[in-house]
Amino acid sequence: MIYIIKLTVLLFIFYFPFPLHAQSFQTAETAANDAMFRLEEALSGRSEGSGTNQNISSVQATRSRAQPSWVNDPYAVYPRNRYIAAVGHASGRAEAEKKALAALAAVFGQSIKSDLTVAAVYSEAVRNGIISVSENTMVRETIATSASMDMLIGAEIGNIWEDRSGTINALAYIEKEKAIVVYSELIRMNQKNIENLISMNANEKNTFEGLSRYNLAALIAGINSEYAVIVSFAGGSTASLNFTSADTMILESKNILRNIPVSLNVKGDQNNRIRDAFAKTLSTEGLRTQGSGAPYILEITVNMSEAVFPESNIVNCRFTVDANLIERETGSVLLPFNVTDREGHITYEEAKARAFLTMEKIISEKYPVVFREYIAALMPKIK
Repeated sequence: MIYIIKLTVLLFIFYFPFPLHAQSFQTAETAANDAMFRLEEALSGRSEGSGTNQNISSVQATRSRAQPSWVNDPYAVYPRNRYIAAVGHASGRAEAEKKALAALAAVFGQSIKSDLTVAAVYSEAVRNGIISVSENTMVRETIATSASMDMLIGAEIGNIWEDRSGTINALAYIEKEKAIVVYSELIRMNQKNIENLISMNANEKNTFEGLSRYNLAALIAGINSEYAVIVSFAGGSTASLNFTSADTMILESKNILRNIPVSLNVKGDQNNRIRDAFAKTLSTEGLRTQGSGAPYILEITVNMSEAVFPESNIVNCRFTVDANLIERETGSVLLPFNVTDREGHITYEEAKARAFLTMEKIISEKYPVVFREYIAALMPKIK
């Protein structure tokens, strides 16, 4: 997974704290793994079935008795004026290298933790041509190597040493000059991506498509902020790089959401109880509901029926709520929602009354979750 995502995960989660069901997370994980594999192929020029299998590093491990000076001071072999370096220790080589890379990331105040849902969104956006990584061949090759090695862009493993107890020590480093070139280029390309994403007229902007474009722009803007830290830490200047504020993009995303109108069309309701439950939920999520003519329609159907079970004094009211968020222009169902359950009482009318209470509760609790998942997974279309 390329560090484009790893640097900004926590930032993105803070900005867009949408919860995920376990099933949704598993789906996202599968999509992310697939997206990352294809992204690596696209950037590295590898084709499916090429058989390329790159090791974490090709550095040979040493087992000399004397502890190398770099174990305690990585700058003993990688001068501080040219490199940024860190050391990791573990019982196995792969884990030691991973810890060394994590320690190197920590020098910049970053974390190598990743969120698979965010990874899937960014990786798919790159693969589908919605955003570009770089036009610079050297930068693309550096990213491709980092993608297959699961580490900081431009970082490398320089030394490996095993002590008498079997502990593996690994040294990770990144060349300052290379870091400045690579990350400055990525900032420039990301800024172009942001400008392309938010280039829309008012009618295009106040739609779910417009919202998806600003959400992705906000994620990329957050990435640029993190990259700027690396450039500065490596001794470079970001004065000539024009930054779009992630906060500005997030604020505009919220404004867009407030300007997306949705009409509600309900069948089988009673005293507008189900209509009001959905309207309240949509309003809480920031959407604007209106009587008719909106570009989006929430088609809601409520079905209720009596169910009597043998040898039981309880009368059950079985209910189903179907709610489909539809794009009026295309007729496409953007977000389906369905719940089925039953409530019982000694009379059908009382069971029916309980059923409405249950439906209202389900709508208020479950619909916001699936709606937020939908918003979080929105992907801009390719123009």
